[in-house]
Amino acid sequence: MNGHGLGGTAQRDVAQIVRRVRRRWRLRLALRGLTAVVGIGGSAFFISAMALEWLRFTPEAVVALRIATWSATTLAAGWFLVRPLLRRVTDRQAALYLEEREPSLEHAVATALDANAARDSTSPDLADLVARTALERVRGVRYGSAVEQSALFRWTGLIGAVTVGAVGLALTGPLPLRHGLNALLLPTRDAAAVNPYSVAVEPGDATIARGSDQMVAAALDGFDAQEASVFVRDQPDAPFRRLSMLPADSGGFELMLLDVRERTEYYVESTGVRSAIYGLDVADLPHVDRLDLTYHFPRYTGLRSRTVKDGGNVAALPGTVVEVRVQPTMRTPGGRLRIDGGPAADLTVEDDGTLIGRFTVSAPGS
Repeated sequence: MNGHGLGGTAQRDVAQIVRRVRRRWRLRLALRGLTAVVGIGGSAFFISAMALEWLRFTPEAVVALRIATWSATTLAAGWFLVRPLLRRVTDRQAALYLEEREPSLEHAVATALDANAARDSTSPDLADLVARTALERVRGVRYGSAVEQSALFRWTGLIGAVTVGAVGLALTGPLPLRHGLNALLLPTRDAAAVNPYSVAVEPGDATIARGSDQMVAAALDGFDAQEASVFVRDQPDAPFRRLSMLPADSGGFELMLLDVRERTEYYVESTGVRSAIYGLDVADLPHVDRLDLTYHFPRYTGLRSRTVKDGGNVAALPGTVVEVRVQPTMRTPGGRLRIDGGPAADLTVEDDGTLIGRFTVSAPGS
């Protein structure tokens, strides 16, 4: 064996073993730090996901909890993973670390490194002899392969268990938890678009006749609730007034807004989930002010025609022709009469602005 020169074989072997021990030591630090990051970050995400359910996924809550969870995860990574790995460890420190774990080496490795560093002022043969002696000692402890072995197994198993548990909970956990994680783990998505709950409102934005009534209907999407409220205001700077809605026969909720005379803004809220704000514009549009009905009974009944002033519902024998006379709130060039969603029949406009139409009663309908 060549024992001369700074790069002698024995010295290189000793240095390689030291570097291997240092890599294992750093790997143990990395696994320990990664376990801490997964644990802290995962806990932050799971807690924030459940908090989003309580906060009903409002955009403000989504943004705030995204910042909180990603900040906590980043800080944990910096403190528990990056900071320990940035620490500089010399060959001599790694050698002392190896000898601390393997006392039988009796400082042979550190002595070999010191002798190699001072070979310019000492005998090269002596330095090589010390290195070969260190190799013999290291061979007896399997070249330090046992160093950190149990710790590596322990941290690998722990991080694997934590990761599998977190992934399993994210995939099979309660639906609100999965909704929350979906909102938090994709920080570039629009905060309003990740809300799994929504309130669909009809008619939304609309223009209606001044002084008319307007039915507001709300359907809950993604959740159930026992009550809902509509908030309205007819002045831009006025506070919203809360009105309780009633359950609708077809599901959801509804409420009739009466005598709407000014532009009205409104939205619907149920258990913290709020719809967008909609506007009802009012215009001086014609609508039915009065409805008179004239019944022309079938000839076989022998009954004379009869007029019902300011009527509405029709009750008559089959074959009865009903003349509908409409008094609009203002003059209008025309109108239509629709029976059970069938083809609309044009109304005739009289000289005084009255609109007249006819239909024959044949079956129950509307």
